[in-house]
Amino acid sequence: MINKGLFTNKEITHLLRSIAAAYLIKKDNRFKIIAYQNTADIVENLTREIYHIWEEGDLDKIQGLGKYIRSYLEEYFRTGKSNQFKNIFKGIPEAVFELMKVPSIGPKKAYVLSKKFNIKTKKEAVEKLLKIAKQGKIAGLPNFGEKSQDLIIKSLELFNKRSSTLERMTMPYALNMADDICSYLQKNRLVIKTEILGSLRRKTETVGDIDIAVECKNKNKKEIIEHFLKYSHRISTEASGESKASIIISPGIRVDIRLQEHETFGTLLQYFTGSKRHNIRLREFAQRKSLSVSEFSIKEKLANNKFKSHNFDNEKDLYNFLGLQYIPPELREGTNEIELAKTNKLSELIELKDIKGDFHIHSNYDLKVSHDLGLNTYDELFLKAKSLNYSYIGFSDHNTRFSNSSESEIINLLKKRNLFIHKSLKKYKKYGISYFLGLEVDVLTSGLLALPKKASEHLDYIIAAVHSSFEMDTETMTKRVITALSQDKVKILAHPTGRLLNKRDGYHLDWSKIFEICKQKDIALEINSWPERLDLSDSIIKETIDNNVKLIINTDSHAVSHLDNMIFGVSIARRGWAKKSDIINSYNTKDLIKWIRR
Repeated sequence: MINKGLFTNKEITHLLRSIAAAYLIKKDNRFKIIAYQNTADIVENLTREIYHIWEEGDLDKIQGLGKYIRSYLEEYFRTGKSNQFKNIFKGIPEAVFELMKVPSIGPKKAYVLSKKFNIKTKKEAVEKLLKIAKQGKIAGLPNFGEKSQDLIIKSLELFNKRSSTLERMTMPYALNMADDICSYLQKNRLVIKTEILGSLRRKTETVGDIDIAVECKNKNKKEIIEHFLKYSHRISTEASGESKASIIISPGIRVDIRLQEHETFGTLLQYFTGSKRHNIRLREFAQRKSLSVSEFSIKEKLANNKFKSHNFDNEKDLYNFLGLQYIPPELREGTNEIELAKTNKLSELIELKDIKGDFHIHSNYDLKVSHDLGLNTYDELFLKAKSLNYSYIGFSDHNTRFSNSSESEIINLLKKRNLFIHKSLKKYKKYGISYFLGLEVDVLTSGLLALPKKASEHLDYIIAAVHSSFEMDTETMTKRVITALSQDKVKILAHPTGRLLNKRDGYHLDWSKIFEICKQKDIALEINSWPERLDLSDSIIKETIDNNVKLIINTDSHAVSHLDNMIFGVSIARRGWAKKSDIINSYNTKDLIKWIRR
């Protein structure tokens, strides 16, 4: 039986990097090395599992995936092995590829150490090398020395520590951590401003490390570096230089800062925001104009073979200088954003300020629900909506336990709840905020809702949600969801893949069929802002928009504070190229009511 654990994006990325390393060790064609390295980058940044994309027959839709590597991956997914990959790895101990995962140990070092100390298997690699290093046996090797040995010991120990935790953080978790570090940095009077960099600034769903840019005056750099190295959550210092430093913070996360002066700060931001593919394409675009882009400036080649440097304190001026519309960080993934920016065809993306309400909110009102209650009252949730300047709010407690209640009991519970809400919120009429009575209802394995048909008469809308039996195949799960969406009052499909980041992949749907029923019934697919969900993924959001299906960004709140998570859903929507017009809860109240009642 094939072990599907081999096919996660994490494992495929490591496989591809290992192949590139094998070619490097064997001093093979450098274009093969580059091809596999680039493919590894592509897979690592996919927002869906590549194995599932292959299952759906869509590997050829992955931009940048060459036909030869694609064919080898198809064989690997189909049979669990590839003759091509097997031949590439011949003669190289498997320990090499395990040691490559350790910071500061590249392919060549891993190969030399494995051969020298007869480290063969993956299982023994890290512990055996750590023992050897602590015995002082590495320092005497050519091209190593005491400093190199100390760094290897530190890296191996850190690798052991980090391997017991998640290697990638969810974007909300990383943002919270980065905000804390930025706040700490800004306490130093010499720091002008800070900006998050890398994949976190692009708001990818998960990130590995935290990178921060610090604007300052050149003479201030040393003092700021010293301040950074005193951060209270620091475990160790990885590196410290004149204008950059790296630390490891609890629980084993790497944080890098880069310092730059005001006049070139915009260039630094652009360069280190990435992505790698975006920057490569931007450099290629610039080269066609006799320009070269670096982290410090854009250099212009003049007629006399001399160069003129152009500095930028902000990114907008940098992109405009190149003849491009400003490209938001969330779109910088190396697809077609540069082509569109050339002709000013990038649309304005949804912003947090455009959101006028939230429809997936749980209160502490006891409907004898099938799942967990919220923590707050309707009053508290309503007043939070007011503080967010919302025009409307939707209450969507979980449905009553279906198997333990009769139809009349469920209807009576809903009637009682509705009266309670009306009575509680009557005093807030002066605020002009509309509220709607909804319910998040379980989708049974049959596709029917865990709610009597007549009960829907007492609701403004239903959120259909799959909470069980995720193991269904794509065809069966698609039929189940379509059956649910076909029922009265269903206006939203909640967390449409059921995924939990770093914990559960979720289920799979035939999206073409889901889009069709959504258009027929005017149903919105939810972008769920819950930090461990961020569901939908950006790629499916883009596909949803391309198919003219509407989206709604909800928080799935179970407490007042959770309504602040809306920013995370907006961030993922922006990565999916969503405009204000694509998002139902950016509508004004009049148009929102029309949609609810359709």
